[in-house]
Amino acid sequence: MRLVVLGGGPAGLEAARAAAPHANVTLVSATAPGAWRPLASQVWLAAVTTGMRDLLAIGARAARAAAAWQERCAATLAALDVELLTGHARLTGPGQIELEADDAGPARQLAADAVIVACGAHDVFPAGLAPDQERIIGAAELDALTALPASALVLGDGPSGFELCHIFSLLGTTVTWLVPDATPHSRLTPEVDGYLTRLLERQGVQLAPRANGAQLAADADGVTATTPEGASYQAEVAVLTTLRRSDPEALGLPAAQAATDVYGQTKWHGVYLVDDDLEPATASVAMAQARAAALHAVRRSSAPADTRHIVRSFMAQPQVAKLGRLATEGAHGSVTVALAEGAAAYVHDTPEGFLTLTWDQAGRVAGALAVAPAAADLLAPVALAMRLGMRLDELAASYAPHPSLGELVALAARKMER
Repeated sequence: MRLVVLGGGPAGLEAARAAAPHANVTLVSATAPGAWRPLASQVWLAAVTTGMRDLLAIGARAARAAAAWQERCAATLAALDVELLTGHARLTGPGQIELEADDAGPARQLAADAVIVACGAHDVFPAGLAPDQERIIGAAELDALTALPASALVLGDGPSGFELCHIFSLLGTTVTWLVPDATPHSRLTPEVDGYLTRLLERQGVQLAPRANGAQLAADADGVTATTPEGASYQAEVAVLTTLRRSDPEALGLPAAQAATDVYGQTKWHGVYLVDDDLEPATASVAMAQARAAALHAVRRSSAPADTRHIVRSFMAQPQVAKLGRLATEGAHGSVTVALAEGAAAYVHDTPEGFLTLTWDQAGRVAGALAVAPAAADLLAPVALAMRLGMRLDELAASYAPHPSLGELVALAARKMER
């Protein structure tokens, strides 16, 4: 059996890895396998929260990280005998792919028993807000900065808005945050929006609410944002959060055929959509979808992706992580502990933050929310507990190393008992 995977990001790589032991796999990508746009901004976030302030050094670190990861991904695929092809692919029918190479040579026709489309999404900017890589840059192009700006406008919210404000405020830049509504929204859970907004304001970020539709004008001295109501804001640079949008039709899949089943299989039999081509998702969710689609395509599993137990996260120092259902989303009950209730907060001088656990009517773990250093790692064992159907009283009997943030999970469960 031959499987063709379109896309070399996290989801495409996971599909190839899952299917390789059971099929002849070809991975087609316009960039090197492992090239993932958010990786650079994640390196920037990690760098500034550990005290780095040299933009050129941070950019070099991001470039090294990307190159090393792409090299590792290529080696992994080679060890699995996955064929790698570079170019832009387009579906011409079920199991039929046209590949245009970058060298402008003749298009190559590929045939496959199944195709997994994991091409991700492209950045979408509002009209009049296109980056120029000088005064106006996108969230994924921070390396375009050659000097630290004294002031910056951040336009848009979502996880990217919070992260960009965090990065620039820690760098010492004066940040004005233009958000579309009265307050910023993370789109992960409203429970953390006010908490993080107050944290950023303490770091000096100035909030400009209801700035939806602001237009930018750049010149040699800086950039000016003007709202539809006439309010004006100036800074040396403007940084844009981005909307991500997929377009299966641009890949050759007619809209009428794009409806998917529980495995992501479209009406074109054997053609699967995963990642942002199915729905906007975190990388881990997309990887779970890709693995399920790949195993279904090679007839090795009948189980669709179960993403209920996947931790979603953003930010760093503190990180925000969410799992399952919170009380506002139907969980039966919840309990919260502050980081300051555990000794690790004093050892590492990280007193700010909290952990919330939720449970269902049977007392089983239903979800969690954490704002803490390495919050995603803190919730990883909670995700396993959810998958195993554990009750909070069972978590209460567990003990993590002392002192460590991992103790908070059992502390919260024991607090619920009281």
